[in-house]
Amino acid sequence: MATGGSVRLRDRLGELRKERGLTLREVRELVQERTGERISVSYLSELERTDTIPSVETLLRLCKAYDLSLNDLLSPVDFFGDAGESRYPKELRELIEGQRIPEEWADTLSRIEFRGRRPGSQEEWLAIYSMLRAFMEPKG
Repeated sequence: MATGGSVRLRDRLGELRKERGLTLREVRELVQERTGERISVSYLSELERTDTIPSVETLLRLCKAYDLSLNDLLSPVDFFGDAGESRYPKELRELIEGQRIPEEWADTLSRIEFRGRRPGSQEEWLAIYSMLRAFMEPKG
């Protein structure tokens, strides 16, 4: 498995599935079994063949199917090339600098598109961060 942000999402998804010896149908069944939601086999295939960026909801469903955190799923994925700090949009960078979003979330958040686009305001970044944090962090 390639690491360090050097693989495309489509390759990452294909590698995960093949490492586990699963077919696309079996991934679809795992998603439904573990989340109660459906993803079509044709969409899963599209995600592995093209540079389609799925929604946050779809990524979270795939995380459940593969029993991974969102960070584990996306950490080896290179969405932006080696862009350094400039890969963080201005609004996200300001939230990190203002300590409203922890720095350890920066890479995960910077890789996300929501409903086909990247957030354009601090409020949108905070909403996505809050949703992910509520979904992923243990309930106390």
